[in-house]
Amino acid sequence: MHPVLPELAVVFAMAAATIVVHVVGLLGLTRLVALHLKHLRSPWLAFDRLVVPLGIASGLFLLHFVEVALYAAVYDRAAAAHDLGNALYLSAGAYSTAGWADVKVPTGWRLVAAFESLNGMLLLGWSTAYLFQTLQRILITEESHPLPEGAIATEPVESEPEDPSFGA
Repeated sequence: MHPVLPELAVVFAMAAATIVVHVVGLLGLTRLVALHLKHLRSPWLAFDRLVVPLGIASGLFLLHFVEVALYAAVYDRAAAAHDLGNALYLSAGAYSTAGWADVKVPTGWRLVAAFESLNGMLLLGWSTAYLFQTLQRILITEESHPLPEGAIATEPVESEPEDPSFGA
């Protein structure tokens, strides 16, 4: 067996695991927001306009921490890092695509760390899209948006009538 195959197996298993965690986390976060909007709304609109986005952002932060911790647990269990603290440091650097110059990833784990960066970038982008879409959905109505819809959109060009003498 090629030595890279076990590493690729870890890559795909971790990508699948973090995607499942992400889906479940976003579904749970959506349910919590719906629960707040249905049962816990404040009589002060400004309070809800602060608490709901803060809750969503905090939930997303926690969700990404769990995903980083999953990778860290794998690094720690496989002794790819000296201890759990170093494994978390390695994983946070890879997941966020920041990377760390002082971290040496051992042979046999470099592809996992590299693909953790790709996985983290995709999951962070997904969370960003979720955050903006959710806030757009609950904060903005057509009447409350400060900009008119389609204000600088291209208008369809009307076709000019054909010249009957053309082609005759």
